[in-house]
Amino acid sequence: MGMVRNALVAAAFGVAGLVSTQAHATLIISANGTSMGSDSTNMATSFTGSVGGFNINIVSAIGQAAFGSNGELLDVSSLDVSSGGSGTLKLLITETGVTASALANFAASFTGNITGANVTRSIYLDTTNSGLESTLIGSTTLASQAFSLSNVSLSGPFSLVEEIDITAFNAGATLSSDDNVTVPEPMSLALVGAGLLGLGLIRRRK
Repeated sequence: MGMVRNALVAAAFGVAGLVSTQAHATLIISANGTSMGSDSTNMATSFTGSVGGFNINIVSAIGQAAFGSNGELLDVSSLDVSSGGSGTLKLLITETGVTASALANFAASFTGNITGANVTRSIYLDTTNSGLESTLIGSTTLASQAFSLSNVSLSGPFSLVEEIDITAFNAGATLSSDDNVTVPEPMSLALVGAGLLGLGLIRRRK
């Protein structure tokens, strides 16, 4: 009986540990399935090096913790990649433990330059905070484009994933970009709400 109880306690702690790990805030950069940089505080992480036939001159990700409450959730900045030949590269930037209001509006912005390659950049939202590519916020094959996703119901921390797929035609292909995800500032929303309330009161008096 004692052995069974101990096993159940160990299993419970194992499940609790798994849940805790999933809920923990992390910022991770991976290339072709291998983690290249991470930060457990959602501040910032970066990577410079070679992956396959690609030179990642720099890829840096800045998380929500670095921005405070100004509405910035994720900024994949200083992304500069070049190829030494033809081939493919898959970059994933994952941020878990992100928070926003219970009903949130998301905006994604892609800016950059592409030469000698096909590039797809996509940003996903996962309300289970598991780092999955569940709900698409926006995706583009163009150098610059913007997207939005409105009225998303959130019940707690969630995760964001940016996937960058590069297919280089030959040596010298390049991608340089700065991509980010934002939500409206809480203060801005409060001001809008106060303004609408004020208009309602004025109309009532009239």
